[in-house]
Amino acid sequence: MNVKEFEKLVKEKENKDLDFKLELPESKKIAQLVAALYNSRGGKIILGVEDKGRKLIGIKEPQKAEHRFTQIIRHWCRLDEEPKIEFVKYKERNFIIIHCPKGKDTPYFVRGEHIPRVRIGSSNMPANKEEIARLYREGSSKSQDVFPVENSTLDDLDLEKVKKYLKKNELTKQLNNNYLRELMLKEHFVVRENKKIIPTIAGILLFGKNPHLNITQCEIRADRYVGDSMIEWIDRKDIHGTMFDMIKQTEKFMLRNMRTSAKVVGFKTEFRIEYPIEALREAIVNAMVHRDWHSDEAILVRMFDSHIDILSPGELLRPLKIEEIKRDDYVPLSRNKIIIEVLGKLGIMDKRGTGFLRIRESMKKWNLPNLEFIEKLGYFVIRFNNPAIQKIPEIDESKLNERQKKAAEYIKQNGRITTKEYITLNKTSIITAKRDLSDLKKKKIIKFIGSAKTGYYCFYNLINDTVNDTVNDTVNYAKKGDANL
Repeated sequence: MNVKEFEKLVKEKENKDLDFKLELPESKKIAQLVAALYNSRGGKIILGVEDKGRKLIGIKEPQKAEHRFTQIIRHWCRLDEEPKIEFVKYKERNFIIIHCPKGKDTPYFVRGEHIPRVRIGSSNMPANKEEIARLYREGSSKSQDVFPVENSTLDDLDLEKVKKYLKKNELTKQLNNNYLRELMLKEHFVVRENKKIIPTIAGILLFGKNPHLNITQCEIRADRYVGDSMIEWIDRKDIHGTMFDMIKQTEKFMLRNMRTSAKVVGFKTEFRIEYPIEALREAIVNAMVHRDWHSDEAILVRMFDSHIDILSPGELLRPLKIEEIKRDDYVPLSRNKIIIEVLGKLGIMDKRGTGFLRIRESMKKWNLPNLEFIEKLGYFVIRFNNPAIQKIPEIDESKLNERQKKAAEYIKQNGRITTKEYITLNKTSIITAKRDLSDLKKKKIIKFIGSAKTGYYCFYNLINDTVNDTVNDTVNYAKKGDANL
């Protein structure tokens, strides 16, 4: 770690991934901290820094501290991979950075304790029942989607859909029910438990009649907000169905709520939505395939003016790291191997983990920034940014009359306003309307787009040549997208 990296690190606040210590704490406390980091997202412990004042004091005998730390951890914890120790010299003072990875074989315990610890904010807390169950699931090599769905029966599966899938992939040509059950057992769509056939998570999600009734978290909550805050919303939908149904419905929702730009090239008008729909579809598939289906939370799709966030319950699987995904330097992992197998056979996703690479290529062709990846509050977030959109300007309303204020609000809601709409909105004359609009143009609040007959006014800082926010044009794009589903 170089000097600039160290300076940047010590300026950060203590959090889930970072802990400051002036010196090595007593044995059990440092062991609890290390175990909590291994059971969470991993993180760093910096020795030689005063926690409260963030004063850089340094360690007097770093080699001795390292030796003592190693002895403590080997005595108090059983780790499959030891923390990495880094010595940093800064302004003639010595510091130690202890790098703790995300543990692969969770949960990790401190000797003498029967409850594993997890990192909550900047504290090391005993895990609750749900967290303990999650740690055991993530530490197991067993695919999570093969677990039986409680209180479900074979009647909850649409067997015709199962047969259609099996025939399409040439897994069977027989339609005998007994043979079908054996094949579903083999494909892990059902399990045999207490002499009963019970659908698995994968079976219900892929072929269920009403998956949301069996798995309540089988839901995508989609919202299109006004501007870049979550105060007001324009459109929202709770999306249910099989995974295939939800992919289609979410794509339609996003198409319906994206702006469409139009640019004249030669004698043709070229239309383009804000984001490449194939990239958004890939991200939705990723969120559904890799999410933690044992979490009670729904997938969230949040559409704002400048970005779209897709939030998938469950943090990255150990030992995956965001930095590795950004570099495309990782081995793909998933909680749900059966779902991946099915979607891979149907050509909906690539089992080799090239999804993020394809999304980035699509964004590059669209001249849009790279994806952002965020882990927060138990979610893995994929963020699509689009700076090249209409930004709602900050308007000094003290310089506007009441009619102009109404018009500004109208444009915020609808993206544009015509002279006729201005007259109707304010119940005023054409002369007054033209005078007001001309004044707004001079103040560089709005500008005129198009011809005298079909033109309209929009905010001055519109980047795209033309933006069409009408429902009809957006729905037309949704219909075109339907053909690809």
